[in-house]
Amino acid sequence: MFIQRRDLIAGLSALTAAGVLPASQAKSLVARDRSRSIAYVPAAHLPEDEHAIHRGHMSKAIDLAETVTFPFGAVIVDRTTQQIVAQGANAGAENPIFHGEIMAIINCAKANPKVAWEDLTIYSSGEPCPMCQCAIIWTGMAEAVYGTSVHTLSEMGVNQIKLDSPTVAAAATFYSGRIVGGVLKERADAMYQKWADTFDRPSGG
Repeated sequence: MFIQRRDLIAGLSALTAAGVLPASQAKSLVARDRSRSIAYVPAAHLPEDEHAIHRGHMSKAIDLAETVTFPFGAVIVDRTTQQIVAQGANAGAENPIFHGEIMAIINCAKANPKVAWEDLTIYSSGEPCPMCQCAIIWTGMAEAVYGTSVHTLSEMGVNQIKLDSPTVAAAATFYSGRIVGGVLKERADAMYQKWADTFDRPSGG
């Protein structure tokens, strides 16, 4: 899914015509969006060689998720070397905002204070919730890859804020990035379904 500049212009024009947005502000937003790109790519649409790389890293994120009570794990990979630079697993029992992605970002910042965030990809066993996707955006990481979607988790009975990560990313007018969804989906879905069947209205991220 690409956020097209023409769609932005149409939406801003409608707001300006309705008197919601001043024309000067609309022009500023369009100019700021000129080089912006948000892309969503289903895993099934990837070239096989790229898909294989993503599967390898996602496998490690799911392995990590399977070690904790709230099964959400994340690994952060340097795309230039394909090396894992940090990882994290949900620690919600310690702090309710310590989702897997948050822990991976905290650990990455501690271990690599001068890291080039734009060169990193984060792999999450489950699609980042809005909080985690916002954290990814603020770091400047240009790519996020997930296994099970927010909507699938919700259908399983897992408490979720039902905003998918491309929607959250599209709301950040300063951010460009790529989101790949559904890598090792079958394995991740099976893990979450088993967990959802065990707990009464589990929450996670």
